[in-house]
Amino acid sequence: MSWDHLRSTYDAVAAKYEARFVDELRSKPRDRELLEAFALSAGDPIAEIGCGPGHIGAFVRHLGRPDHRVVGVDLSPAMVGLATKRLDAALVADMRSLPFAADTFGGMLAFYSLIHLRRAELEPALRGFFRVLRPGGRVLFTAHEGDGELERDTFLDEPVPVVATLFTVDELVDGSRRAGLDVLVSERRQPYTTEGATVRLYVEAKKPEIAS
Repeated sequence: MSWDHLRSTYDAVAAKYEARFVDELRSKPRDRELLEAFALSAGDPIAEIGCGPGHIGAFVRHLGRPDHRVVGVDLSPAMVGLATKRLDAALVADMRSLPFAADTFGGMLAFYSLIHLRRAELEPALRGFFRVLRPGGRVLFTAHEGDGELERDTFLDEPVPVVATLFTVDELVDGSRRAGLDVLVSERRQPYTTEGATVRLYVEAKKPEIAS
């Protein structure tokens, strides 16, 4: 199954992925706006889940908040190696079983990484996000819109398998709420001309403050 090959697939394409996507935010104004707002509201430190080469976390890290430390998490050792150049730290780990204590992070990012969960794994993963967020902490994540799964035999022109789950914004919102998070932003946008054809989904949510 391609799900079992995600680590080796991303190891194989890491250099090509970095070359293609490291500057992608330049042509994505809505992504930049959401990340800038997130950087102002999230606490320290921030975890970037499915960090790839670390370019999204690095953007947040350099938004004028010198107190922000960004820790990258990725399934692929090759991606983690690239991310260590841009983030304060990076480690190999599975987003379905995060190796952090409860209430560790003031913010969490997951840009197009939740697509590599099976549909039934979404809510448990978000419960894991809830666990490691501090009360009042923010999470911002994105996905591709659709139904079912996409499976391909090549990725970035390399002969490696890749599989992804397509979600609806309602699924992401409902999963967040069932995980205990308060949803602050949920939206769809049409793809930019520089992107693939899928509609992009955004959700920002917050772990509730401890009641006084």
